[in-house]
Amino acid sequence: MFARFPTMRLAFAWQRLNRCAAVLLAALLLLGGAGCAARNDLPPVQYDIENWKFSGAEGREITTEHYLIRTTLTDDALLSALPELMERSFEYYRTLVPPSQAPRERMTVYLFATRPQWMRFTMDFTGPRAKMFLQIRNGGYSENGVTAIQYVAHQTTFPIMAHEGLHQYLHHYVNPNIPAWLNEGLAVICEGQRWTSGGLIGFDPWYNPQRRNTLAEAVFNKRTFPLTQLVETHAGRILNETTSRVGTYYAQLWALVLFLREGQGGKYAPGFQRLLESVGEYDLEQYARAAHIWSEGRRYNYGEHLFRCFITEDVETFEQEYLAFLRERMVAH
Repeated sequence: MFARFPTMRLAFAWQRLNRCAAVLLAALLLLGGAGCAARNDLPPVQYDIENWKFSGAEGREITTEHYLIRTTLTDDALLSALPELMERSFEYYRTLVPPSQAPRERMTVYLFATRPQWMRFTMDFTGPRAKMFLQIRNGGYSENGVTAIQYVAHQTTFPIMAHEGLHQYLHHYVNPNIPAWLNEGLAVICEGQRWTSGGLIGFDPWYNPQRRNTLAEAVFNKRTFPLTQLVETHAGRILNETTSRVGTYYAQLWALVLFLREGQGGKYAPGFQRLLESVGEYDLEQYARAAHIWSEGRRYNYGEHLFRCFITEDVETFEQEYLAFLRERMVAH
């Protein structure tokens, strides 16, 4: 199993603005803007909340239908937003990939108010592998079905929680052995969220300014990953690259999933949907092994051959169409 890593710099475009603009936009995200027509008509998420402590720090334990959220945050507005974020995310995950199993226990999420708290937990939880996880800055991870997040600001942390929550959902409800390109690609499209004063009104896969900006820069400078490398590698390996390359990796996977769903007039959408409907099968890798038999001697790679099985064997044509999609939808706009 590979470790899942969020982008180290998951700041959205407004973080490049001046401080006043950033504060205003952050307030609009959490509290809703005046005159905003969108509303959240969904029933409120039910939850229980109790006191909790971590290493002497006061915190809260929030129990929802599907989650056990332990946090050292104490701000009431943030605490009340967490159950809605995670349960609405869970509903969205189900629309992306149907569950194939039901765990007996709730999924556990740790959200720490400070980096030292997150580091202490990570060292205890991941043991000998802690050094690798501690390279993550301003983010978090999902490991062995548990998510651990360092709080930075809601406009940064909420997308990270939805991203890592997708990994956690796949681990518990679908299949922990999913290729990195699909696992991370689905996680990144969960980052786009629409909030108003009524709460989280929905997810918008196309709304991801930071990923779009990163990708546009990579395309413009001809620094994108080749498709074969994109579907072969995993985030743990990419972590050794520069911060810019890490960002490009995630941005390309974001665009790859969008392209599979909508690109070329939906040319690849049926195959992609069949893949999503198959990932819950116990031996998903059987499809990749079958594709490898007909691959004319190419070395076996789970991610690549699963892609070839469900999406296309004509990887060269696909890559040209994908790059054209990037130039048209990510750079031109």
